Amino acid sequence: MSKAPSRSSDRNHPAHAHSAPPPVDARDAAYRVLSAHARTFPDLLPVEPETHQLDPRDRALCHAIIRESVTRWITLRHIVSHLAGRGFETIEPRMQAVLVGGAAQLLLLDRLPPHAVINESVEWAKTYIRPKAGGMTNAILRKVARAKGTFADSSGNVATDSSTQIPLSDGRWLSLHEVPLPTDEISNFSVLYSIPKATIKRWKSLYPDRFSDLIAHTIVSPPTVLYSADWQSVKDTDSVEEHTSSHHRVYSGPRAKLASYLDEHPQVCVQDSASSVVVQSIPDGNYQTIIDYCAGQGTKTRQLAERFPDAQIIAMEIDSRRLDTLMDVFDGSRNVIVRGTDELDHCCPSGADLILTDVPCTNSGVLARRMEARYRPMTAQTQRLTQIQREILETVVPKLRKNGVLVYSTCSIEQEENQDQRDWIKQDPEFEYLSDHQILPAGLPGQDTTVYSDASYACIFRRNADMRFADS
Repeated sequence: MSKAPSRSSDRNHPAHAHSAPPPVDARDAAYRVLSAHARTFPDLLPVEPETHQLDPRDRALCHAIIRESVTRWITLRHIVSHLAGRGFETIEPRMQAVLVGGAAQLLLLDRLPPHAVINESVEWAKTYIRPKAGGMTNAILRKVARAKGTFADSSGNVATDSSTQIPLSDGRWLSLHEVPLPTDEISNFSVLYSIPKATIKRWKSLYPDRFSDLIAHTIVSPPTVLYSADWQSVKDTDSVEEHTSSHHRVYSGPRAKLASYLDEHPQVCVQDSASSVVVQSIPDGNYQTIIDYCAGQGTKTRQLAERFPDAQIIAMEIDSRRLDTLMDVFDGSRNVIVRGTDELDHCCPSGADLILTDVPCTNSGVLARRMEARYRPMTAQTQRLTQIQREILETVVPKLRKNGVLVYSTCSIEQEENQDQRDWIKQDPEFEYLSDHQILPAGLPGQDTTVYSDASYACIFRRNADMRFADS
């Protein structure tokens, strides 16, 4: 690793300064992102590493380090704390980053030479923390390397000894030397799968027969799932494999070639099978105007446009970056227009026949994909977000015409965001409840990617009168 000049203060430190030179390699880029996460944990935000100047192999390694480190932060924190002989919270953020990132490579990523991981991590610590930080980094990461035991396959996702083994995303279990794991059920699950204990308790209460599978699902490396309404019109390729859902396939080719594949097949888009069920569950009808509120990246918008080709679809989004993405995706579209949510009153003065609200949520059903969301306090998140969800409903429902259809959906598995919101809408006598569905995450470590699914929830109502939504 190339050594950058030492800096005398955090304010001018290249790992923090806006004018910092670009990362020199994969570990440099990854440790900078992990440093940002360490400073804000457990409130993590998506942070894209600066990798444009790196070659494809280094870019892939950088993303792998970040994913494994963040996904298994609690697991790695437990191991590092035990081997360091001190509480993890007493370690400064940049040191947390290099120790967690280094431990992730030594324990969770195959085919990386331990000496290269340790040496480059030590040099990074010397350069971006302080010269003497290299000694601590070297000592702890060498202990981590010595703690790595043998791998064992396990059928049924049950460890031989969950007090000495940690699960891996591919279904194997890794034995640890001299690193005892908690023995009580909740703490053990928390350390094994890197899920906060409060979330485990919630899920055990909500899903007593499924909670262990829900927890194990969160460490699976999610595949790229593709959707198309008509796969018969798509040319066969070795890069696409079958999925248990007939409208979906699993892309197994190089990530660098995914964009060109989608350009060659405009009828195909990236969309999980659980997500597509939301639009599929909408009852048939003569919908002339459709509002897709909180349209995000536009996957459900595209599905709406395919299913209801004669309708005018208004895709609305509050986030400026996602709005720009929507503009690009639907540029030149025959039946989709894109607007900001602040234009609701102006773009649809006569109302809509169908409103889809894919509302912001805790993402608790997609933690395998949304790794930054897994550590946020779930109870506090649901309290905050359920209020936002109701505010969104109160904003859009006045635009729903008589006999119009309202679809409320999330990618959460929390009762407060799903069934409780359904029951809240039911209290309004102007709405007729039609149906709802809940899909729980599918796919365990080591299982074939063809069975993988995220979670989704949707409830569907019909409005029977032109009256404003009932107050909460």
